[in-house]
Amino acid sequence: MSNYLLEIGVEEFPSDYVASTKEQLKNKFEKLLSDNKFNYESVEVESTPRRFAVFVNNVDSENEGENKKIKGPSVNIAFDDQKNPTKALNGFLKGQNMSLDDVFIEEIKDTSYVFVNKKQDNAYIKDILQNNVYDLIKSLTFPRSMRWGAKSIKFARPIRWFVSLLDDQILEFNAEGIKVSNITKGHRVLGKSEIEIKHQADYERLLEENYVILSYKKRRNIIVRGLNRLANEKGGNYLKDEDLLDEVINIVEYPTVIVGDIDNKYLKLPKEVIVTPMKDHQRYFPIVDDDSNLLAYFLTVRNGDDTAIENVANGNKRVLTARLEDAKFFYDKDNQKKLQDYVEDLKKLTFYEGLGDMYRKTERLRKLALNYLQRFGMGEDISEKVNRAAFLSKADLVTSMVIEFTELQGIMGRIYAKNSGEDELVQKAIEEHYLPKSNGDKLPKSTVGTVLSITDKLDTICGLYAIGKYVTGTKDPYGLRRNAIGIIKILIENKIDVDLKDLIKDSLFIYTDQDELSIDYDKTSKEILTFLIDRLKNLLLDDNYPYDFVNSVLDTSVTNVYDIYVRLNNLMEFSKREDFDKILNCFTRVSNIVKDAEIKSIDPTLLENDTEEKIYEFANDLEDFDKLLVLKQYKEALEKLSSFTDTINNYLDNTMINVDDENLRNNRLSMLKIINDNIKKIFIAEDIVK
Repeated sequence: MSNYLLEIGVEEFPSDYVASTKEQLKNKFEKLLSDNKFNYESVEVESTPRRFAVFVNNVDSENEGENKKIKGPSVNIAFDDQKNPTKALNGFLKGQNMSLDDVFIEEIKDTSYVFVNKKQDNAYIKDILQNNVYDLIKSLTFPRSMRWGAKSIKFARPIRWFVSLLDDQILEFNAEGIKVSNITKGHRVLGKSEIEIKHQADYERLLEENYVILSYKKRRNIIVRGLNRLANEKGGNYLKDEDLLDEVINIVEYPTVIVGDIDNKYLKLPKEVIVTPMKDHQRYFPIVDDDSNLLAYFLTVRNGDDTAIENVANGNKRVLTARLEDAKFFYDKDNQKKLQDYVEDLKKLTFYEGLGDMYRKTERLRKLALNYLQRFGMGEDISEKVNRAAFLSKADLVTSMVIEFTELQGIMGRIYAKNSGEDELVQKAIEEHYLPKSNGDKLPKSTVGTVLSITDKLDTICGLYAIGKYVTGTKDPYGLRRNAIGIIKILIENKIDVDLKDLIKDSLFIYTDQDELSIDYDKTSKEILTFLIDRLKNLLLDDNYPYDFVNSVLDTSVTNVYDIYVRLNNLMEFSKREDFDKILNCFTRVSNIVKDAEIKSIDPTLLENDTEEKIYEFANDLEDFDKLLVLKQYKEALEKLSSFTDTINNYLDNTMINVDDENLRNNRLSMLKIINDNIKKIFIAEDIVK
């Protein structure tokens, strides 16, 4: 068994690329080994800002070549009339270094061919790695890549060195001039610039001696322990933020946690105004008390040891103080006017080229939100608050604070609305209308915020699609996928019973009527609807709903998100029945029979037996079924349909449907077509894989 170590030495790597890169390396190495039939114990990947380390543990050094069946010419070409081998066969055998005794014959699509079984050469892990590692590295993908030094490889950051060791021996490969050796580098400041790795077992120890902690988990534990210890010493707790913690872990090789203090005067600012410069701009962790009130301290993580740690803390304090002083200045300046006084300035802020400015968007939101409020049936009593929230929703975008700290959009709108004496529901909705900001983020809680959030997101989607700014492939520069998923989640969470077609129609109408935008309505609305339904489908699949069940509901052409969600869950519950397969077979059988049929007038005088009369009565007595559909009680509706399964099967087993008599044939097909059409009001049975 062998062990392989690959270290990719890079310039400081973007922290948000690290997880994906590690996953790609692991998956690609595992595929390389599996494709070449090499057994291995594990593939592990670690990283620091300046390196990725791949460990291939206990892999076969060699695998025995398999017998490979090789196809030759057809028998008619391989042998002459006297059954002697032809030049074609002899040439084939010579090329494969085989003899006539090795030939056997097999038939493919009624034609006989000659074959030989040829034992492949043994494969060696050394050769597999040597011939494939660099191409594997070149195949990694990133949101943004770069070239350097006239090399063909594109990577997120320039690669400066490789360590490549197979069983402690250097395994060289062609890397376009990038050095491949057993020499690594320590910490950029504290460690040695050249460290020789003689034995793989010493690799992590030698790095740590040179102020590089390779293990993500170990760096995390050091940082979390430091954050907890120093925060407790100041009588508080560090403000937890997993995204920030992950980022910090990925930008340090030798973490040391530092505590610093800020002037108490800044604590008079809103909490978000202090936290944002700390976290988003300086990567500091605030300290809070047990009631989540900010304390006059911060925590940061140094990429190094504790040498001159007080000087470092003071330096970080000076940087943060400058940011907080700016924030205080902007906050005081913004509060010299009421929030409503900023709305007029939105005329100077472009929404998107071709869609006007943010003031026009605000006007659309006011009108559209009131339309949606009616469609959602959420009550006229909040219409004034919805209108006011829509009017003020974008005003903070032109305040000094949000111009400097764009992450605070919506948050500052809420704060400034409060300072301006606006209604509490209006304050809350201004912040909530941006939710959810990411996958897994919280949704709006207030009714006003819910209406405004859907309105804002759909206005953006419809506007951009109207001017041809579609989502294509993996690219989504305008965040339309995020907006679409937000709309879907809000509709489901709040059980909003509304058709997407109506929402799209309302939005596009305002664009064409108020903004006089010229569009192909049918084409644009169809594209938007397809985009939204596709997002719903992906969301349901991500939530582990079976793909065939999802398709069976979506193929009914229903475009009401909440209704689709209810149908799917009812169908999933109904499918738990022991006789579900039997029911499904019956429904599918009916569907196949009436595939091209049309409903004609049914003549009761043509009914020939009791079973046919029961089918007729059932097909014409579905009033209760329709009531269940209106109430979205789809499971109960399916149970009503399935209660007649035995009768339907008996009828189909003993009755010829497609008889020569046209009237009788139409009679029977029409009864079955009515039943089938009602089944398809809930789901498409034949979509479900049995």
